[in-house]
Amino acid sequence: MLVEVKNSRKAIGEKLLFDIPNWSIYAGERIGIVGRNGEGKTTLLNVIAKRSEADSGEIQLNGSIGFIEQLPDQLDTQTLSGGEATKQRIQDVFQMNPGIIFADEPTSHLDRDGRRYLEKAFRQFQGGALIVSHDRDFLNQVCTKIVELEAGKVGFYQGNYDAYQQQKKNEIQTAEADYQAYEKEKKRLAKVADATHRRAEKVRNAPRRMGNSEARLHKMGNQRAKKKLGEAVENIESRMEHLEVKKKPVHLAPIKIKMTKGQAIHQDIVLSGSKVSKKFDKRILLNEADFTLYNHSRTALIGGNGVGKTTLIQLILADEAGIQLAKNVHFGYFSQKLDSLDDEETLVANVMKESVHNEDFVRMLLARLLFKGQDVFKKVKQISGGERNKISMAKLLVSGANVLIFDEPTNYLDIASIEAIEEAMLSYEGTILFVSHDQTFVETVATHRWELKEQKVKMSLVEPEPLEMDVQLQQATSTEKQLLPEERMLIENKISGLLGRISMPHKKDNVEKLEAEYQELLKQLK
Repeated sequence: MLVEVKNSRKAIGEKLLFDIPNWSIYAGERIGIVGRNGEGKTTLLNVIAKRSEADSGEIQLNGSIGFIEQLPDQLDTQTLSGGEATKQRIQDVFQMNPGIIFADEPTSHLDRDGRRYLEKAFRQFQGGALIVSHDRDFLNQVCTKIVELEAGKVGFYQGNYDAYQQQKKNEIQTAEADYQAYEKEKKRLAKVADATHRRAEKVRNAPRRMGNSEARLHKMGNQRAKKKLGEAVENIESRMEHLEVKKKPVHLAPIKIKMTKGQAIHQDIVLSGSKVSKKFDKRILLNEADFTLYNHSRTALIGGNGVGKTTLIQLILADEAGIQLAKNVHFGYFSQKLDSLDDEETLVANVMKESVHNEDFVRMLLARLLFKGQDVFKKVKQISGGERNKISMAKLLVSGANVLIFDEPTNYLDIASIEAIEEAMLSYEGTILFVSHDQTFVETVATHRWELKEQKVKMSLVEPEPLEMDVQLQQATSTEKQLLPEERMLIENKISGLLGRISMPHKKDNVEKLEAEYQELLKQLK
């Protein structure tokens, strides 16, 4: 046993972070700690590592420890990049060969190769590991157990992140079933109580024709019956009061961020680059690179640290030589500077400032991004860096821009917020180009990839699915009636997808069949 935790409790003011009766950590366990920002993940890590103290309880550490701290975004030295500095810290800790490693966001600043190096190092490590991370792919590749912090409660789940998610899904289904059973029993008891109460009211007084002795006996019998029925009603009401209350699981309605008529781009290709080159001093980042961004696509720009991803974005925004834009392109750009927000305005006022949607829609979007109730009336200066990220992205999603560019949108976000951003991006009908090192995020959101490597842009599709029109759409478009706007949008989206696959076919694609589908869709539009 490497660590033993007994009755450990920690609170900040009135907010309970965790209360752990008993927890043992053994060699070979690689435990991921997950939870929303502010739930106490780093505090838990520091308490168990004895870098800070719990309010109560006992923690026993057996053996030496190594600690991989989260690297600050602004480095004191310019000799190493963020990725290089993080990798150096990781190597130093593993060379110590400690009994247990504590790691706080160890994948921050790491590119794909750096992540793979870290995954391999942890899998080969013989000791124990306690890891705070928002990187779902990393948690899947490394962890044998997940610990969740949520509103002061600590949950323990066997397996990696996917296994944890499945267990959480099962918990929600169980909670839904429990709530339905609770509601059903509450209604049944209420019905029984009402019927019993009515029976008690129907117990009659003695008929006038009865003699005095008979009337007395009748009255006594009625009183006993009324008392018994009254007691039954009280018992039923008591059972209702003592039913274990089950809360109804919250299910948010899906959201769709539609384009306004003036935002539409009526070309299949939003922008393209031909023989684009760029160098700094003697360092060449791009050498006659070609690339194409398709309408309604969500394209991930990936590549190692320092290869020039942000530089390429800046070239596109500046409309540099060799880059051609379609008519009516309006860019919206998200960067880590977050300088588009007014600190003195409320969250909803900031998002509404350039919105083409009404306030009801904006507040619904903010709720999906985990800003609920009165939270939307906080001022920007009151919120965290991660929350500022989400507000900046919400502002772009509802703006008049029709091509959105995001540079590392998931930085500083917890997993719940990342999943909320994924849903918002998937619901957006415009075109998105984004830089991200988060593999799960890329796989969830992207339809296309641009990989910046060896001074070129390599384009590819992301796991294409068969493009088959549903029966209702086939029936609707087989006649000569006017297409509904949503039908036209669906066909246009499918055309954009087909164009991407025709230009860069997957090995399993039948190009002739794709061409035939493309021509058929064009006929339906006409």
